Amino acid sequence: MPRLRVDPWDPEYGSSVELEELTPASVELDVETDRWETMAPEAAVALPCCVFVDGVRRIDLRLYAEDADLVAPALAGSWAVGAAWAAEPPSIDQVEVGRALVVGDGLHHPDLVASIGGQSLRYPCRSVDGRAPVDPIHGLQNQMREAEANLASRIFGSGEAELLILDGPLTYLSVAGPVVGLIKRQSRAYLPPERSHILGRLASGTRTPLFGIGDQQLTRYSWYVRIASGRPIDGVMTGIVRLEVSAESDIEEAIRLADLTASILPRFASRIGRDPRAPQNLYPVGRLESVLRHRLGDPLLLRRSLEVAVWREGGPAT
Repeated sequence: MPRLRVDPWDPEYGSSVELEELTPASVELDVETDRWETMAPEAAVALPCCVFVDGVRRIDLRLYAEDADLVAPALAGSWAVGAAWAAEPPSIDQVEVGRALVVGDGLHHPDLVASIGGQSLRYPCRSVDGRAPVDPIHGLQNQMREAEANLASRIFGSGEAELLILDGPLTYLSVAGPVVGLIKRQSRAYLPPERSHILGRLASGTRTPLFGIGDQQLTRYSWYVRIASGRPIDGVMTGIVRLEVSAESDIEEAIRLADLTASILPRFASRIGRDPRAPQNLYPVGRLESVLRHRLGDPLLLRRSLEVAVWREGGPAT
C-alpha cells in the first residue's frame, strides 16, 4: 500500500512537484561524471557577496477586448522586480514597477490610463497571440521575466555580486559567469527512473552530478540540491531545488557554481510554517516578494480606478 506524505507548500501556490511523465530527449546525463552518486562539497570558507533577483505580478482587472463579432481575453496587470542582497535582514534595492494592458488574439488597443487622486497610472498595451484565457497571463508573466533578466544583467555587468541567483529558469539571460537560475517547483522529470532515485538520497547541502539541457532557448548545465531536510511526514522532494547555469560557462566553472550553491543555499532556506513555499523559497526572496507586492499598490483601489477608466472609454456594455 502506498504511503501518504505531505507537501508543505500552501495549497494557494499549487504543488511543489508537478512532474511531466517524459524525460526530455535532449538531456545529456554524464557531463560531469558517469558515477551518479550524491556529491557533498566542502563548506564555503566565507559567504560570497550574493544577490537574489526576483519579480512578482498581479492581475489588477480581467477584461475582454470586443471587436465586431470577435471577443478576445485581456487583462490589466502590474509587475515589480527587485534585488535582495544577502544580509540579515536582506537589503532590498533596485525595485522597478511596471503596468501593462495585455490583449489577446493579436488585437491592439490604446494604452489604458487609470487616475488615482492626482496621479495617472498608464497601462501600455501589449498584444499577444492566442485566444485562450491564459494567453494574456503569459504575456504579463513574460514581461515581468524580461524585466528580471534586464535587472540581473545590469547587476552582473556592474561586478558588484560574486554570485547572482535569479529566481526561475534562465530563459531570458545567457551569460558566462556566476549567474544561476533557481527553480523551486519541479515541473519536468529531467532524470530517467534509473537516475532519479538519487534525489531521495540527497541530504541537506548535497547535490546531484551536473547534466546538460538543450531543449529550450538556452543550452544549460543543471543540477539538483537539497537545501533543507523535511519533516518525517513530508515528501521526498521537500527541500529540493533545481539550479542551472548557461552552458556559455565552461564545465569547470559550472562545477564550481554547483558546489558553491550546495554549500551556501541551505543558509537561506525558509522555515516550514513561516513561508507558504518553505523550505524552497529562500528567505531573502520571500522578503523581496513582500516588498514588491507592497509596491504594486492597493488592489481594490487600482481595480476601481481601472473600471472607471473602462467606463469613460466606452460607456456601458450593450
